[in-house]
Amino acid sequence: MKKYFLLLSLFLCSCQQITQQFKALDTQNTKPETNIATSNLSNIALPNNQEIFSNKNLPTIKSDQKKVQVALLLPFSGKNKDLGFSLFNCATISLFYNDPNGIIELVLFDSKDTAIDTEKAFKEIIDRKIKIVIGPVFTSSVEAIEKLARQNKITVISLSNNQNLINKIDKEGGVFVSGILPENQVDKIVNYAISQGKLNFAVIAPSNQYGKTITDLLKRFVRSKQGNFITSEFYDNNSKDLDRIVERTINAFVLPENLTKGKKNKDLVINDYDRIYPQVIMIPESGKIASKIISLIKKQNTNERDFQILGTSQWDDKSIFDSNLINAWFPAPENEKFSDLENYYYSKFEKFPPRIASITYDMVGLIAELTNRKQGQIPVVSDFINFKNGYQGVDGLFRFLPNGLVQRNLAILKISVSNKAGNWFETIEKANDSFVDYNKN
Repeated sequence: MKKYFLLLSLFLCSCQQITQQFKALDTQNTKPETNIATSNLSNIALPNNQEIFSNKNLPTIKSDQKKVQVALLLPFSGKNKDLGFSLFNCATISLFYNDPNGIIELVLFDSKDTAIDTEKAFKEIIDRKIKIVIGPVFTSSVEAIEKLARQNKITVISLSNNQNLINKIDKEGGVFVSGILPENQVDKIVNYAISQGKLNFAVIAPSNQYGKTITDLLKRFVRSKQGNFITSEFYDNNSKDLDRIVERTINAFVLPENLTKGKKNKDLVINDYDRIYPQVIMIPESGKIASKIISLIKKQNTNERDFQILGTSQWDDKSIFDSNLINAWFPAPENEKFSDLENYYYSKFEKFPPRIASITYDMVGLIAELTNRKQGQIPVVSDFINFKNGYQGVDGLFRFLPNGLVQRNLAILKISVSNKAGNWFETIEKANDSFVDYNKN
């Protein structure tokens, strides 16, 4: 209980700090540095009332005013506490813009760093009879609470992107998966690359579960769309063999089926023009290792073949920008709205939020929308699933499917030289602006 009150005091302190910042803006009759209120992020204008958070779980709240309590189950201590507080900050900003009637109350619970600690915190949520939870972040923590969620009829909107959490939900409770799923990403980027005449794919991936998942998905989607999967290479954490791995990848080839069908190797006469080399190399990695791999590709490409580099939504992060990544493509939500949120966040907290923070912003917005539609009643699982036209958030249009997975319409972004606005990401294919009715598929 002491831990809960500590977190609540931190919450109140944070709210009061933001209130003071907005008071200063109102007193100076100025607008925020990036005008988030008049951007596409929200149609809601800045309220005139200076006490912005007076109805957001502060002591001034009227005792007879019914609130819909939403638990934030995030790491507020331990090695991931900075991430937890960044997610919390974006949730409070979302309250300001998306809950003007003050019907939602955020209640903080510390998931810490382990699945055991997350389970303990979740049992506190059960004891408090809270029926909607945003979080936890990590798959192991989600796995620790998914049965409890169903047993206690609690709707959990996890921040995980692990598709193995499919069907952890029923009509009364369970877990939604709101992260950007690897399958959606790979499907989108393969479709786009093939539409641009890039038919021959290779991958250089880390030797971990994520790298293997992306590689398996790439093989499946490329082959299902009549492309050619040339080769896959994996590297370990020390990345000592990257030179040889890159050399093998760019020189790998397959032969046309009509050339090899029914023939033994000794009977084959192979000309260089018969060889099908990679046109596309996917690198599901971010940061320095991705930059090093691309640098080695450029260095070892002595035959001057044209390689298109592909990444994943991991690259949708200003902090990983590197000149080696220029002209690479990756699938992600369109960036304009998040850029507004990002710059606004910086003006308040003097640092940029992690890219995942947009999810807490959007989930608070969605819950506020559903609660308003239900005239203050707590949304249940069926309300989220029946919102079939989707919710337009910072990350674009999304909706939840009956199996618990999120469906997102992703764009294709290209990394380019920074423009005057400091944006390194150019949208080269926009996201679809609607969904197909899944009941008719």
